[in-house]
Amino acid sequence: MNSNFSKKCFVCEKELEKIESKNKVTNLPVCKQCKGTDKEKVKEQEVLDSLADGFVCGCI
Repeated sequence: MNSNFSKKCFVCEKELEKIESKNKVTNLPVCKQCKGTDKEKVKEQEVLDSLADGFVCGCI
C-alpha cells in the first residue's frame, strides 16, 4: 500500500477528494465504485492477513 493511504481508496488506490465512506472492517477509505464489491472483500482480507507479517506470537 502507498504511504498516503488515508486519502486513497484502499482497493483501487484512486485519489479521493473527499472520503465518503470507509470499510467497516479495516476502517480505510473506499470509493463508491469499489464499495460492496468482491474486489473490496478480497483486498480487505489481504490487508488483514498482512497485519501479522513479521510478527511471532510469544504465547506458544
